[in-house]
Amino acid sequence: MASMASDTRTYDFAFDSGFDPARGIRLDNLPPFARRLRTAADMVWEDGYNQPFLRELGAGTLAQERFAFYLLQDYRYLADYAKVHALALTKTRDPEVMRFMADVQNTIFNVESSVHRTYMAGFGVSENEMNNARQSAFARAYTSNILAIAYGGDLLDILVAVLPCAWVYADYGQRFAREFADTLESNPFRSWIDMYKTEEFWSSSVWLIEHIEHMVQGLGENRLHELEEIFCNGVQNEYMFWSSAYDMQYSWKPQWDEAR
Repeated sequence: MASMASDTRTYDFAFDSGFDPARGIRLDNLPPFARRLRTAADMVWEDGYNQPFLRELGAGTLAQERFAFYLLQDYRYLADYAKVHALALTKTRDPEVMRFMADVQNTIFNVESSVHRTYMAGFGVSENEMNNARQSAFARAYTSNILAIAYGGDLLDILVAVLPCAWVYADYGQRFAREFADTLESNPFRSWIDMYKTEEFWSSSVWLIEHIEHMVQGLGENRLHELEEIFCNGVQNEYMFWSSAYDMQYSWKPQWDEAR
């Protein structure tokens, strides 16, 4: 890592002592700015992995109604997540970046959403009901935040804003596959874990991390801190997304919802 002069920190992750380029970007082999982001969000990240929703999902004991609540919220979330990537197309002329953004949208509508529809059909929920599901206050806060960044920020802001979703799911999916390997075969949520544990899914995070790492080269500390805040807010929103699903909570206070 190069030294920091005045308000500028320059990274060259190919020569960073904590990163082995021969191994590539891995969950346990991160370039410097990615390590900084992961360290900054560590408390929330680990609290997220250990919260009831995810512990019970990994063990296969999560109540169906809680998982259904989550799926409906996530289905709504993914539509806005796709819009964020569509807006990212307007921030660049780089064909590679444009192709990545289009591929993410294709995956959302043709892969991830199909898993949601399969589960919900098994729960007796129609696609029309899914499309008209009420969005929780917590999910709305998350999507409003990333959409605001997509409209008002630059490409780097957007890449950092979408990274928590991709990275957290890949990390948790791989950890679930290891921790619950003995019971995964009979886990009713196995297809959810199977989707996120794969190297193919992790590759989206790798692409984002690699491009972010190059784009932060030479940026000042104030700008790096802004990006760190965007990332940490995203990880916090991921936590609240699952926490509110476990509580099946639509409003900031349950009594507010009961009064409607």
